[in-house]
This record gives sequence, C-alpha cells and structure tokens, in this order.
Amino acid sequence: MVPFADELSIKPTTLEEWKRLHYLVSYLNNEQQVLIYVAQGDNYKSDDSVKLKYKFDKTLSTCEVPCIWNETRIEDLTSAELNAADAIFYVNQPTPLKSKAFKGQKLIQYTLMPATYYPQYHDKNNKFNIHVTFDEDSEVPTSYIRNPEKWRVKEPYKIEKHPSNVASISFIASHSTKFRETWIPTLKEHIPIASFGSVHWNTNWDIHPECTNLEPYELKNCIISKYPFHLYIETSQEKDFTTEKLWDVFKSGSVPIIWGDPNIRSYLPDPKSAIFIEDFPDAKALADHLKYLIENKSAYLEYHKWRTMKAWSEGFDRKAYMSIENMECNVCKEVARLRILEGRSEVIQF
Repeated sequence: MVPFADELSIKPTTLEEWKRLHYLVSYLNNEQQVLIYVAQGDNYKSDDSVKLKYKFDKTLSTCEVPCIWNETRIEDLTSAELNAADAIFYVNQPTPLKSKAFKGQKLIQYTLMPATYYPQYHDKNNKFNIHVTFDEDSEVPTSYIRNPEKWRVKEPYKIEKHPSNVASISFIASHSTKFRETWIPTLKEHIPIASFGSVHWNTNWDIHPECTNLEPYELKNCIISKYPFHLYIETSQEKDFTTEKLWDVFKSGSVPIIWGDPNIRSYLPDPKSAIFIEDFPDAKALADHLKYLIENKSAYLEYHKWRTMKAWSEGFDRKAYMSIENMECNVCKEVARLRILEGRSEVIQF
C-alpha cells in the first residue's frame, strides 16, 4: 500500500497544499532519479533551459527530487534511451511524436501559449498524460513570474519629476487585436501614450538613449521604467492567462493598466497594485484618474505600497511558487508522484 496515497491523489489548490504535496513526493521518492528527455521545441532552449544548473551526477542542482533533465532531438534517441525515460517532455507540440515506450511512461505537453489562438496545444484528448500550462486546472500550472523578491527593492517611478510635456503611459505590442486597435486610440484622445511596438507605433526606441544598447528584453523593461504607467492589454481575456508583459511592469517600477484575465485580481501581489480598465465607465474617466495620480504623489504611491508589505496575496505567492523558474523541478515532482501512486517506486514504508 502506498503511504499517504489519499493526499498524493488530490490536486492542490493553495500554496500550502502544493508545498505539502511536494514535500511528501520528495520524501517518499527516496532519492530515486527521474529521467526526462526534452524534445526540442520553439523558444525553450534559448529562453528557459539556459538557466538550469546541474550537480556532478547530471541532476538538477536545486530540485529536491533527483531529476535528470536531458535536452535532445526525439529522433536521435535510441530504443534503450526511450525505454529508460520516465517521461518525454514536448514544447508547443499538438501531439506526441512517438508512442510510449512502456505503459508507465509519461508524455508531457508544455505550452504557455493562449488557447484562444493555439487551441491545438490545449486539447486534453491529445494523448499527453501531463499538461504544463498557465491554466490552474492543468497538472502543473506554471506562471511567468520570475524573482519577485527583487521587485521589493525597485524604486517606484518618481512621479514628482514627471515632465509635463511628455507621455505618461507606455505601450509595447507587435500583435494586433480588435481591443488594442479600437480602445487605445480612444484613450489617446484624452491622454498621450508612447507606443513603441508596431501596434499604434508613435515613438522611437532611441528616445531614451540609456536604454538603446541593452539586450531586447532589458531594453523593453528599461523603456517601461521611464513612464509612471504601462498599458498591459493582453491578446485575449482568457482564464489564468498572463504573460511576462504584466510581471515586467512590476519589476520596472511602473504601474500596470490592465485588460486581460477576468480573475487577475486574485493573484496580483495586492489588489491595489494595478489599475483596471474595467473599473472606469469610459476612457476619459480613466485618463482623468491617471492625470490626478500624476499630480498627487501620495495617491500614486498607493499603487506601490505592496512593495513594502510583509506578505503578498496567497494567489500571487502560489503563482510565484509554481513559476517558470521552478517549472522543470515541478514537472519532475509530478512524474515522481505518479510513479509512486502507480507502485513503480521503492517508497519509504511506515
């Protein structure tokens, strides 16, 4: 009989439940290695796996479960390697490229793309056993949050020094959507917006020379930091869907103006860490509120109080725990959990 089988079978919904589950898995796994082959996929190698560090035995250095995370081309795996793998991890792949080598092997699908535009990556009937997505209902929910403790030491935009003759809102987007196309011009009728992407472009990147020599990701964050507000308008209002575009605003010392996931308030650091378009009857009312904040430092800084709060919201802490920074380890723990429940691990007995 598997110890704690009931607890291991329940999907966590809170931070403490996730921590408890991962503790049990790590303990019961009894130092047995988990071998995962990562089939190469779009963006993963350059954006995510470069951060990984390994121990001398090739396991991930910061994971409580000994996890061998091996990137490869699926076509290059030998039969012996396929037979040895606990799981095959696919990136933005609608269906597995190979069948399971044995019954207990897990096929994993990883995508942070929105289902609105990429439904093929979110089909729960696509033969994958484990789904790693932004959706809280997936087996390994994963957010784009990175190193949030560093946000605490980022100074808020100095609103008292904001020049009266420049835009107070930045916007960066290259993908056009109906809401972006129609709503932003309406807001611009009442307050200037500096738009740097191809959507409503009106400002050159070199307007801030100190930003221009940075790498693209840091360039974007540098630009955001030059304005008191940043428009975070997602491509869709999809449950649980947020991207790095939101979290980078907090990192940069600005205040996000949000249109996106209807449930987003539940997992911000604090309910008053952002401004919501839906809270205003029209674009003029929002613009008037922003103008008021520009002229009233204490009111503007209310949106930055979360930086010094001892505790942030439980929803945010849960998302930060289940983040892209910890994704590989969280996946390994999920594979180990299933292996324990299926009786394929030599677990510690009580």
